[in-house]
Amino acid sequence: MAAQAITYLEQIARNYLKAQPFMAHYLFFDLDGTLSDTHDLSRATWFEILRPHGIDVDYDFYHERLHGRDTPDVLAELLPEMDKAARQDLHAHQAARYRDRTRRAAPLPGVTPFLDTAREKGFKLALVTNAPEADALESLIPLGLDTAFEPRVFKDDVSKIKPDAEPYTLALSRAGIEGHDAIAFEDSPRGVQAACAAGLTAVALVTTHHPQALREAGASLVIGDFSDPILDELLSDPSAVII
Repeated sequence: MAAQAITYLEQIARNYLKAQPFMAHYLFFDLDGTLSDTHDLSRATWFEILRPHGIDVDYDFYHERLHGRDTPDVLAELLPEMDKAARQDLHAHQAARYRDRTRRAAPLPGVTPFLDTAREKGFKLALVTNAPEADALESLIPLGLDTAFEPRVFKDDVSKIKPDAEPYTLALSRAGIEGHDAIAFEDSPRGVQAACAAGLTAVALVTTHHPQALREAGASLVIGDFSDPILDELLSDPSAVII
């Protein structure tokens, strides 16, 4: 009887929350593929690094075998005959070549005006990325965004990366808010899954994945880039856009 009463009260609470207008005070952003289309840079770097080992990195190979994974795991899988010290050297070389490319990266269309407008409307901005802090800063500095986000969560801060919810739960804790107070911007199903698992609403960009894959992962809204006019509506009244 007590269990039935609890279930009934939980259902009342859920119905009440659904009836309330959706509000958000924070916007959480992924980095690679969301603020900047760095996946082309990453794919080019992997092609360069793996070419001497007879491995061609095309679009499908990159997304199926490389994208979103830890580099040491990738190298161990693709080059099992290479000893650990040599793989560590190759990892360091790969990271250095990628950082060299990201110094010339540009933000995705509409990023800067969107962030400016969001701040003007009172939103706070946070960063949640699977990238190590050093690599992330190398990407953010040329974009002019190295001081744009607080809090910031990097791979170094967590024990599990996306699609696990830990990066987002840590960011929520640092911001002092609950998941329903924030909207996450992601470009991958893994990122969308992580955000949704932490209780955030996810907006997904189609820079790297098919729209349907992003929706199936839990995205409430899918956009092309930050120039999409629906984002003006989102900043003015999230409840009018997010279902």
